[in-house]
Amino acid sequence: MSFNPDYESIASAFIQHYYSKFDVGDGMTRAQGLSDLYDPDNSYMTFEGQQAKGREGILQKFTTLGFTKIQRAITVIDSQPLYDGSIQVMVLGQLKTDEDPINPFSQVFILRPNNQGSYFIGNEIFRLDLHNN
Repeated sequence: MSFNPDYESIASAFIQHYYSKFDVGDGMTRAQGLSDLYDPDNSYMTFEGQQAKGREGILQKFTTLGFTKIQRAITVIDSQPLYDGSIQVMVLGQLKTDEDPINPFSQVFILRPNNQGSYFIGNEIFRLDLHNN
């Protein structure tokens, strides 16, 4: 494989799609919307320090998130092509859930090529950027 020259447009389209499915109030709807983005065995996620592996484990985490309202503002999306055709994506932004205060967040994805000519989320890390907490 080699570097994908369309990495920036793929990353941008992916982020728009991902957050349109994630930013819903119902955990089951969220999990159903994101299901096709994760590999059954080869996806890994760290969400606020808690790790999950595989589609089922990751979607289970998403169904247990306790918020019913979510608002997100993306500040920047940075992306880079990787040697094997994968794409690394970093998102910085602000997030508000329910009546909680607005908090900055960081999220990193590695999108891996699949056999259908598309991508799945191979790795994902999410953190609220909170200091002294």
